[in-house]
Amino acid sequence: MPILLLIRHGETDWNRSGRVMGDQSIPLNQTGERQAHACAEVLSRTPITGIFTSPVLRAVQTAEILRLPQGAPLYHIPGLSEIGVGDWINRYWQDFADDPAKREWYTQPDQARPSGGETLREVQRRAVAAVEQVIDSAQDRPYVFVSHGDVIRAILAHYLHLDLAIIRHARIDHVSASGLELTGHAAQLLFLNHRPGLDRLL
Repeated sequence: MPILLLIRHGETDWNRSGRVMGDQSIPLNQTGERQAHACAEVLSRTPITGIFTSPVLRAVQTAEILRLPQGAPLYHIPGLSEIGVGDWINRYWQDFADDPAKREWYTQPDQARPSGGETLREVQRRAVAAVEQVIDSAQDRPYVFVSHGDVIRAILAHYLHLDLAIIRHARIDHVSASGLELTGHAAQLLFLNHRPGLDRLL
């Protein structure tokens, strides 16, 4: 059965400052690059089918670092792109905490939509469709998907049959890896939010 390794991109300066990036070309910072290299070292011990990445710069940079040890093939997959944030782009999260759409972002993620943006349900549909187009049940090497926190949550929710509001409580750190083994129409969660190089639990 196919194994999916879902890896979030590395840190950017905008992540650190709490600014909304959307799909803009914001590069990894030095911490993000170090995170990606640490993950690449761990990933090098596992033969993989290939790396399939969001076309957004921070994800592409992460994927390019991950592929270095094995020289794995790299593919840009539009369906894995960051959630559309609409009018929230370039703003700071703290500046619109009272926006009703921002509150619903966590309580009703399948319905909440930033003006001009996407709902998490819409993201889930395109992201899962992208994954399904890639995977082959006869392939015994894991598939690596490099994407964004909300996209990864949406994929996890689909295969684990979880409500999108519940999966919002799942923490997905920068360059963390979550693993799924697909079994027919469901999946087994192998691990969640594993952070390479972790030297303590908290």
